[in-house]
Amino acid sequence: MNITAYDHVGIRVTDRVRSLAFYRTLGFELDEENSTETAAEILNAAGVRLNLILNGVPTPDGDNVLLDRPQKWPGYTHAAFIVDSLPLVLDWASNAGIPITEGPHDWGRRLTCFLRDPDSNVLEFNELKSEPASTPKYTLIIGPKNYSSWSMRAWLLLKMLGLPFAEQTVPLYQPGSRDHVRGLGGETGLVPVLLEGDAAIWDTLAIFEHLYEAHPAVWPAHRYARAHARSLSGEVHAGFSALRSAMPVNTRARNRIARRSEAVEADIQRVVEIWTSLGGSSWLFGDFCAADIMFAPIATRFQTYGVELEGLAGAYMDRLLRHSLTMEWLELGRLESSVIPLFEP
Repeated sequence: MNITAYDHVGIRVTDRVRSLAFYRTLGFELDEENSTETAAEILNAAGVRLNLILNGVPTPDGDNVLLDRPQKWPGYTHAAFIVDSLPLVLDWASNAGIPITEGPHDWGRRLTCFLRDPDSNVLEFNELKSEPASTPKYTLIIGPKNYSSWSMRAWLLLKMLGLPFAEQTVPLYQPGSRDHVRGLGGETGLVPVLLEGDAAIWDTLAIFEHLYEAHPAVWPAHRYARAHARSLSGEVHAGFSALRSAMPVNTRARNRIARRSEAVEADIQRVVEIWTSLGGSSWLFGDFCAADIMFAPIATRFQTYGVELEGLAGAYMDRLLRHSLTMEWLELGRLESSVIPLFEP
């Protein structure tokens, strides 16, 4: 007999509704077909299963969050999960007001933190470190960071997923630029291009979908939310042409003046509508994902051209610009020496 994998982890809980709500924020949904009155089986998009055993007994004072409980009873102590990005777990916990009870720790092969569910069950989250490799699996062909919005999107996604990659920057808007990109595998001559072995993927949404096949964190876990996120991303990919034309990307510039025609104002209002309806809590679909990344360069355009937003849309724009990966990209762009005269006064 060989044991080849875990099937599920059982977690004793006291309140079905409360626990389902908590684990839903971690991407788990109820598997009704395999649940009973005494055990709720939940499943996430990556196939991880938990059984919430509904026979927990509340403590006499009704306080089930016993973070300072001194007793250490014998038995199973915690459920441990592997995640794509520990910083995203820390961001989620902070936004949800859930205290980290231990960590983050660097334990050699993994980065780890601990927290507790509403019944004080310990949950461990681990980001496994990549094995050292002489050659990264991926190479990303991009344009200058100060000017290339589509390069920014692919770069942010690879960084968000924690995937090591090599970068190759090519000049844009120069004679032979597109031929250079075509020679690297991008058949349209446009950036970004993702290289993986002998394969070249040269469209941003195609890059997103290619990475999603191996890394589900690209899109929301729930299928309808995932469809909604893809719809918005497709809208960004194919639309907002008036906004893009009036406000060329130059991330280190400030106080630029754009001609805000009716079409540009309509594009701005559509962005405000999306950010207001979905950006009120943290990110558009709960956790930072590809949909937020698609809108990040729009936030940088608004910053460059002094487009001021109020309310939920303004708060969401500020979160996008203050995200650690966005700030890293903007700083790298600021330090670049390359200049594209077409986008400078």
